Amino acid sequence: MMEKLYLVARIADTRVALRSRTIHSVVTVGQPVEVPAAPPHVAGLFALRSRVFTLIDPHVVVGLPPVAVAQGQRVIVVDVADHGYALIADEIEDVCFIETPETRIAGRLSPGWARVADAMIEHRGASLLVVDPAQFVTLPVASAA
Repeated sequence: MMEKLYLVARIADTRVALRSRTIHSVVTVGQPVEVPAAPPHVAGLFALRSRVFTLIDPHVVVGLPPVAVAQGQRVIVVDVADHGYALIADEIEDVCFIETPETRIAGRLSPGWARVADAMIEHRGASLLVVDPAQFVTLPVASAA
């Protein structure tokens, strides 16, 4: 039954569903700290309960301009390869069971969204992209011309 539990959120101006098994928690950011020379999708670091998390800006990952992160911002905490990351969320909508099955993505997505989304799911009359939080963490390396 837990495989049908999703977090529904708005990330990078798009409504998405994240499988609950990929999420550690949803928290508010303490005082964020900038990281000099970090990749463009790394918005900073913050500490929570003696643990440091890397803030990831999904806007940059999907090809949008970066957003400023501020103390009190809601983030989705995930563990990827035993490291803590926090995805900046525009809005956390709900944690709910979605009974409809995931389906293949219909239509064409921008390259950024195509990299992070691996299915679609219907919820309350709307189609949501099912995204993999791990895909937001590392950007593909640009190939040399």
